[in-house]
Amino acid sequence: MTNNTSGLISAVDIRYNDNLVFSKVHETETVTGWFRCSPFRVDLLDPKDVVPTTIRYQVTNMCQDLQENMTLSWIVVDQSCTGTGSACSNTSIPVSVQRHWLTSEIQVRFATILVGDRGGSTEFVQCGIIVTFGGSDMHVREVSLQVEDMDGINLNGKDSLVILQRAIESGERKKGRREEKKERYGEFLRMKRERKERNLRIEGRMDALCVAFGVSIFIAFWIFVMFKL
Repeated sequence: MTNNTSGLISAVDIRYNDNLVFSKVHETETVTGWFRCSPFRVDLLDPKDVVPTTIRYQVTNMCQDLQENMTLSWIVVDQSCTGTGSACSNTSIPVSVQRHWLTSEIQVRFATILVGDRGGSTEFVQCGIIVTFGGSDMHVREVSLQVEDMDGINLNGKDSLVILQRAIESGERKKGRREEKKERYGEFLRMKRERKERNLRIEGRMDALCVAFGVSIFIAFWIFVMFKL
Protein backbone atom coordinates (compact mmCIF):
# COMPACT_ATOMS: atom_id res chain seq x y z
CA MET A 1 0.00 0.00 0.00
CA THR A 2 1.31 3.47 -0.85
CA ASN A 3 1.51 6.48 1.47
CA ASN A 4 -1.18 8.29 -0.50
CA THR A 5 -4.14 8.90 1.82
CA SER A 6 -6.61 9.91 -0.88
CA GLY A 7 -7.62 6.67 -2.52
CA LEU A 8 -10.00 3.75 -2.41
CA ILE A 9 -8.88 0.27 -1.46
CA SER A 10 -10.98 -2.55 -2.93
CA ALA A 11 -10.71 -6.01 -1.37
CA VAL A 12 -12.48 -8.62 -3.49
CA ASP A 13 -13.20 -12.31 -2.94
CA ILE A 14 -15.19 -14.47 -5.37
CA ARG A 15 -16.29 -17.92 -4.27
CA TYR A 16 -17.88 -20.83 -6.08
CA ASN A 17 -19.38 -23.60 -3.96
CA ASP A 18 -17.65 -21.92 -0.99
CA ASN A 19 -14.25 -22.34 -2.66
CA LEU A 20 -12.18 -19.23 -3.32
CA VAL A 21 -11.67 -18.78 -7.08
CA PHE A 22 -10.53 -15.14 -7.20
CA SER A 23 -9.05 -12.75 -4.63
CA LYS A 24 -7.41 -9.37 -5.09
CA VAL A 25 -6.72 -6.07 -3.33
CA HIS A 26 -6.72 -3.05 -5.62
CA GLU A 27 -5.99 0.63 -5.00
CA THR A 28 -7.69 3.44 -6.96
CA GLU A 29 -6.39 7.01 -6.79
CA THR A 30 -9.08 9.66 -6.38
CA VAL A 31 -7.25 13.01 -6.48
CA THR A 32 -6.74 13.75 -10.17
CA GLY A 33 -9.10 15.80 -12.29
CA TRP A 34 -9.31 12.93 -14.75
CA PHE A 35 -10.73 10.62 -12.06
CA ARG A 36 -13.28 13.17 -10.86
CA CYS A 37 -14.61 14.08 -14.31
CA SER A 38 -14.50 10.69 -16.03
CA PRO A 39 -17.08 7.90 -15.58
CA PHE A 40 -16.23 6.02 -12.39
CA ARG A 41 -14.96 2.51 -13.03
CA VAL A 42 -12.74 0.18 -11.03
CA ASP A 43 -11.07 -2.55 -13.11
CA LEU A 44 -9.27 -5.27 -11.19
CA LEU A 45 -7.84 -6.87 -14.32
CA ASP A 46 -6.14 -5.42 -17.38
CA PRO A 47 -7.74 -6.37 -20.71
CA LYS A 48 -4.90 -8.78 -21.48
CA ASP A 49 -5.00 -10.50 -18.08
CA VAL A 50 -6.88 -13.72 -17.29
CA VAL A 51 -7.10 -15.67 -14.05
CA PRO A 52 -7.59 -19.46 -14.24
CA THR A 53 -10.25 -21.01 -12.01
CA THR A 54 -11.23 -24.50 -10.94
CA ILE A 55 -14.81 -24.06 -12.17
CA ARG A 56 -15.83 -26.83 -14.56
CA TYR A 57 -17.70 -25.65 -17.63
CA GLN A 58 -21.18 -27.02 -18.25
CA VAL A 59 -22.88 -26.67 -21.61
CA THR A 60 -26.50 -26.79 -20.48
CA ASN A 61 -26.97 -25.25 -17.03
CA MET A 62 -23.80 -23.23 -16.43
CA CYS A 63 -25.65 -19.94 -15.93
CA GLN A 64 -28.08 -21.43 -13.44
CA ASP A 65 -25.23 -23.12 -11.59
CA LEU A 66 -23.35 -19.84 -11.20
CA GLN A 67 -26.56 -18.08 -10.14
CA GLU A 68 -27.04 -20.56 -7.31
CA ASN A 69 -23.47 -21.25 -6.20
CA MET A 70 -21.40 -18.10 -6.74
CA THR A 71 -20.90 -15.43 -4.07
CA LEU A 72 -18.88 -12.23 -4.04
CA SER A 73 -17.50 -9.96 -1.33
CA TRP A 74 -16.32 -6.49 -2.34
CA ILE A 75 -15.13 -4.24 0.48
CA VAL A 76 -14.26 -0.62 -0.28
CA VAL A 77 -12.08 1.28 2.21
CA ASP A 78 -11.62 5.05 1.95
CA GLN A 79 -8.08 6.02 2.97
CA SER A 80 -9.06 9.67 3.44
CA CYS A 81 -11.26 8.77 6.43
CA THR A 82 -9.76 8.79 9.90
CA GLY A 83 -11.20 5.36 10.55
CA THR A 84 -12.03 2.53 8.20
CA GLY A 85 -15.39 1.55 6.84
CA SER A 86 -16.81 -0.48 4.05
CA ALA A 87 -19.41 -0.15 1.35
CA CYS A 88 -20.62 -2.53 -1.33
CA SER A 89 -19.50 -5.37 0.90
CA ASN A 90 -21.08 -8.81 0.95
CA THR A 91 -22.88 -8.23 -2.33
CA SER A 92 -23.20 -11.93 -2.08
CA ILE A 93 -25.37 -13.25 -4.90
CA PRO A 94 -25.70 -12.62 -8.63
CA VAL A 95 -28.74 -10.65 -9.74
CA SER A 96 -28.30 -11.94 -13.29
CA VAL A 97 -26.13 -14.41 -15.24
CA GLN A 98 -26.01 -14.23 -19.04
CA ARG A 99 -24.09 -16.02 -21.76
CA HIS A 100 -22.95 -13.99 -24.78
CA TRP A 101 -24.45 -15.57 -27.89
CA LEU A 102 -21.36 -14.97 -30.04
CA THR A 103 -18.31 -15.31 -27.77
CA SER A 104 -19.89 -17.73 -25.25
CA GLU A 105 -18.44 -15.56 -22.46
CA ILE A 106 -20.52 -15.66 -19.29
CA GLN A 107 -21.25 -12.38 -17.55
CA VAL A 108 -22.25 -12.49 -13.88
CA ARG A 109 -23.75 -9.30 -12.45
CA PHE A 110 -23.85 -8.39 -8.78
CA ALA A 111 -25.57 -5.24 -7.52
CA THR A 112 -25.91 -3.23 -4.34
CA ILE A 113 -28.45 -0.39 -4.19
CA LEU A 114 -27.22 2.66 -2.28
CA VAL A 115 -29.05 5.83 -1.25
CA GLY A 116 -27.88 8.88 -3.19
CA ASP A 117 -29.14 12.46 -3.21
CA ARG A 118 -32.80 13.09 -2.41
CA GLY A 119 -34.79 13.67 -5.58
CA GLY A 120 -33.54 13.48 -9.13
CA SER A 121 -31.88 10.60 -10.93
CA THR A 122 -29.42 9.86 -8.10
CA GLU A 123 -31.96 9.33 -5.29
CA PHE A 124 -30.96 5.68 -5.50
CA VAL A 125 -27.92 4.36 -7.35
CA GLN A 126 -26.76 0.92 -8.37
CA CYS A 127 -23.27 -0.15 -7.39
CA GLY A 128 -22.90 -2.73 -10.14
CA ILE A 129 -20.17 -5.37 -10.27
CA ILE A 130 -19.51 -7.37 -13.43
CA VAL A 131 -17.55 -10.64 -13.45
CA THR A 132 -16.86 -12.11 -16.90
CA PHE A 133 -15.74 -15.68 -17.49
CA GLY A 134 -14.16 -16.62 -20.81
CA GLY A 135 -16.09 -19.33 -22.59
CA SER A 136 -15.37 -22.99 -21.92
CA ASP A 137 -12.12 -22.37 -20.03
CA MET A 138 -14.00 -20.40 -17.31
CA HIS A 139 -11.04 -18.08 -16.77
CA VAL A 140 -11.84 -14.75 -15.11
CA ARG A 141 -11.41 -12.06 -17.77
CA GLU A 142 -13.09 -9.07 -16.13
CA VAL A 143 -13.95 -7.88 -12.64
CA SER A 144 -15.21 -4.31 -12.65
CA LEU A 145 -17.34 -1.92 -10.61
CA GLN A 146 -19.41 1.06 -11.75
CA VAL A 147 -22.03 3.30 -10.15
CA GLU A 148 -25.19 3.92 -12.18
CA ASP A 149 -28.11 6.29 -11.53
CA MET A 150 -31.81 5.69 -12.22
CA ASP A 151 -31.43 7.06 -15.76
CA GLY A 152 -28.89 4.34 -16.54
CA ILE A 153 -26.03 6.85 -16.67
CA ASN A 154 -22.67 5.95 -15.12
CA LEU A 155 -21.72 8.53 -12.50
CA ASN A 156 -18.38 10.28 -12.69
CA GLY A 157 -15.63 9.77 -10.13
CA LYS A 158 -16.56 12.82 -8.06
CA ASP A 159 -20.24 11.91 -7.62
CA SER A 160 -19.50 8.21 -7.10
CA LEU A 161 -16.92 9.03 -4.45
CA VAL A 162 -19.41 11.16 -2.51
CA ILE A 163 -21.94 8.31 -2.42
CA LEU A 164 -19.35 5.68 -1.49
CA GLN A 165 -17.86 7.88 1.23
CA ARG A 166 -21.33 8.48 2.67
CA ALA A 167 -21.91 4.72 2.86
CA ILE A 168 -18.45 4.19 4.36
CA GLU A 169 -18.87 6.88 7.03
CA SER A 170 -22.23 5.44 8.07
CA GLY A 171 -20.65 1.99 8.36
CA GLU A 172 -23.14 0.64 5.84
CA ARG A 173 -22.81 -3.05 5.08
CA LYS A 174 -25.09 -4.66 2.59
CA LYS A 175 -26.06 -8.02 3.99
CA GLY A 176 -29.26 -9.93 3.87
CA ARG A 177 -30.96 -12.93 2.48
CA ARG A 178 -30.95 -13.84 -1.19
CA GLU A 179 -34.63 -12.91 -1.54
CA GLU A 180 -34.13 -9.49 0.07
CA LYS A 181 -31.29 -8.61 -2.27
CA LYS A 182 -33.27 -9.64 -5.33
CA GLU A 183 -36.30 -7.69 -4.14
CA ARG A 184 -34.20 -4.56 -3.57
CA TYR A 185 -32.64 -4.87 -7.01
CA GLY A 186 -36.05 -5.51 -8.58
CA GLU A 187 -37.43 -2.42 -6.84
CA PHE A 188 -34.57 -0.34 -8.25
CA LEU A 189 -35.30 -1.63 -11.77
CA ARG A 190 -39.01 -0.82 -11.28
CA MET A 191 -38.24 2.77 -10.21
CA LYS A 192 -35.80 3.09 -13.09
CA ARG A 193 -38.45 1.90 -15.58
CA GLU A 194 -41.14 4.19 -14.13
CA ARG A 195 -38.78 7.16 -14.25
CA LYS A 196 -38.00 6.45 -17.91
CA GLU A 197 -41.70 6.19 -18.77
CA ARG A 198 -42.42 9.43 -16.91
CA ASN A 199 -39.63 11.24 -18.74
CA LEU A 200 -40.93 9.94 -22.07
CA ARG A 201 -44.42 11.26 -21.26
CA ILE A 202 -42.98 14.66 -20.35
CA GLU A 203 -40.93 14.74 -23.55
CA GLY A 204 -44.04 13.79 -25.54
CA ARG A 205 -46.02 16.67 -24.02
CA MET A 206 -43.18 19.08 -24.69
CA ASP A 207 -42.97 17.92 -28.30
CA ALA A 208 -46.73 18.37 -28.71
CA LEU A 209 -46.54 21.89 -27.25
CA CYS A 210 -43.68 22.78 -29.58
CA VAL A 211 -45.64 21.51 -32.60
CA ALA A 212 -48.76 23.38 -31.51
CA PHE A 213 -46.76 26.55 -30.97
CA GLY A 214 -45.14 26.21 -34.39
CA VAL A 215 -48.51 25.66 -36.08
CA SER A 216 -50.04 28.67 -34.30
CA ILE A 217 -47.14 30.88 -35.43
CA PHE A 218 -47.56 29.61 -39.00
CA ILE A 219 -51.31 30.31 -38.99
CA ALA A 220 -50.81 33.74 -37.41
CA PHE A 221 -48.25 34.61 -40.07
CA TRP A 222 -50.57 33.72 -42.93
CA ILE A 223 -53.48 35.59 -41.32
CA PHE A 224 -51.22 38.62 -41.07
CA VAL A 225 -50.23 38.25 -44.74
CA MET A 226 -53.87 37.88 -45.86
CA PHE A 227 -54.90 41.06 -44.05
CA LYS A 228 -52.00 42.92 -45.64
CA LEU A 229 -53.12 42.00 -49.16
